[in-house]
Amino acid sequence: DNMDNKMKITENIKTEIIAHYDVAVCGGGIAGISAALAAARRGASVLLVETSYILGGLATSGLVTEYLPLCDGLGRQVSFGICEELIRLSAKHGLDGDYDGSEWFSANPREKRIEHRFEVQYNPHFFAIDTEQLLRSNGVDILYGTKVCGVKTENKTLTHIIIENKSGRSAIAVDAAVDATGDADIFWYAGTKTNTFKAKNVL
Repeated sequence: DNMDNKMKITENIKTEIIAHYDVAVCGGGIAGISAALAAARRGASVLLVETSYILGGLATSGLVTEYLPLCDGLGRQVSFGICEELIRLSAKHGLDGDYDGSEWFSANPREKRIEHRFEVQYNPHFFAIDTEQLLRSNGVDILYGTKVCGVKTENKTLTHIIIENKSGRSAIAVDAAVDATGDADIFWYAGTKTNTFKAKNVL
């Protein structure tokens, strides 16, 4: 096997533990933003680790700049809480396209109906800045340009995440970690099994 015949090196690494947090959120997309915000508001010390240099993931740098329904398709709202808070935040500076944002600043805000669905289209650059300000105002620390490259576990419990960035390699002691990487990276590093949604995409 060619893989077995490749030359290898043996590493003996001592990694400095540079901080401790109650919660480390790995991935700064919408799910990671929501998890970090929720944890911080419950009094936890929170570190959000993002591999790129902008928050929001597909919702900002991925240019998927549309929030689709908070409603059931018939105008009845079914999503609330942080989900609604972030949609309102995306409309803070007005909305892109044919929207003026007035629906979200009225006494009874609701989404703009476009044909048979509701939709909000926003500016991704403003939204990325606003989400950072929201997290920082709630005490969340953010590391940009940082990749989680491993974890340490003890007795089947994750105790540290190992990160690399321009400052080098270091470890963060954590009481809990949220895997919002999109690819279950933290689960993989921890050797934990994951399941694929067997139904795949549904209509």
